[in-house]
Amino acid sequence: MAKDNRRKMKDFKFDYDQENDDLFIYLEGCKSAGAVELGNFVFDFDDHKNLVSIEIMEASKTLSKLVSKILELSKIKAIRADIINFRNMTAIKVDITTNSEKASAVITIPNIKESSPSLSY
Repeated sequence: MAKDNRRKMKDFKFDYDQENDDLFIYLEGCKSAGAVELGNFVFDFDDHKNLVSIEIMEASKTLSKLVSKILELSKIKAIRADIINFRNMTAIKVDITTNSEKASAVITIPNIKESSPSLSY
């Protein structure tokens, strides 16, 4: 049976750059020890391989493929995330709340097995 490493759903801070259409979602006070880029996503992890931030480039276009409705990203009020590690994958359920609506997206990424050699000092 796979071990369920679910962490309590957390409130993430966020910054949205409307000019570049980039959404940066992060845990305040956490530092990145390394990042993985997959398409329009950049996932940052701490020393313990916990996810500490997500950058979504071309966020309007990218999120419109993941949620059933179009969100006005400049009106985001809150972002919560539930992170579930299982076998060799991590599922990230992101709840986004705007002034008038709420939407959820699930992003699945491979787990990091080893640190990048480029991060070794």
